[in-house]
Amino acid sequence: MSQPTVPTYKLFGEKQLWQTPEPLHHETIAARSALYNWEITPHSHDNLLHVVFLQSGAAEISFETRRVALQTPCLLMVPPQRVHGFRFSPDIVGQIVTLPQPLVDELLALSPELRQALGLLHYLPLAEEAATFDLMRLHFEEFAREYSGREAGRVSVLKAIIGLALVRLLRSGGLSAAETGGDRIRQRVTRFSELIERHFRDWQPLAFYANRLGVSTAQLNNSCRREAGLSAQHMIHERLLLEARRLLAYSDLDVTGIGYALGFRDPAYFSRFFTRMQGMSPSAFRQAQGRSG
Repeated sequence: MSQPTVPTYKLFGEKQLWQTPEPLHHETIAARSALYNWEITPHSHDNLLHVVFLQSGAAEISFETRRVALQTPCLLMVPPQRVHGFRFSPDIVGQIVTLPQPLVDELLALSPELRQALGLLHYLPLAEEAATFDLMRLHFEEFAREYSGREAGRVSVLKAIIGLALVRLLRSGGLSAAETGGDRIRQRVTRFSELIERHFRDWQPLAFYANRLGVSTAQLNNSCRREAGLSAQHMIHERLLLEARRLLAYSDLDVTGIGYALGFRDPAYFSRFFTRMQGMSPSAFRQAQGRSG
């Protein structure tokens, strides 16, 4: 049985990677959103990250199952593999740069303390940050000129500019050396999260993950409680809950079908699981998202 999900694109509405040889892609917000009545419906990307610079106009982001109004001007980073969408006003002025995860890893190769925050949505309002706004405006104007030109060294310039914007965004999350200093336990929990992403539908026992990480289940639990404040099993359940929320919000599957898609053999158990984790039944959650049962 194929796994139902929201659409996964390269660029929005496209299944193939961009045809130009650059390792990243640039366009204005209006160039694509105008084609879709100024709304980019919820979708995800397997290994592409967005850096968005909005100068003026009205904008709203949907991220997983939440909607947030964006204050312009602002700078935004949307991580890979997360469901997101946008709604813009027709007078929106802004740019979006899309780059693959390997290029991000290359840009931050010497900054491991920042790479660990790449899985989060980063949002930096700039209305009260005049100096930063002016700097970003100049950077993105230069980026657009280089991208549309054919000067020698243009890709190096493009990478340098987007690297600066990425660092600015990741720093804005309040990261400190003490919080992200590459300690062994944090790295273990990060690897555990990556394993969960690949196997959460498989209902593997905790020992499966511990063996992959070369630790005992007790060590894994202790690491997760220290870094995430949750047990290892609860982290797996949180990922199942996230996927259930996505399918209830965005798919046309009924509740029973969603339970089966997530590996629950008993629909009643899925309903009990969701209600316990979310605080409301799957049907009530779907209705709260404006969807019928």
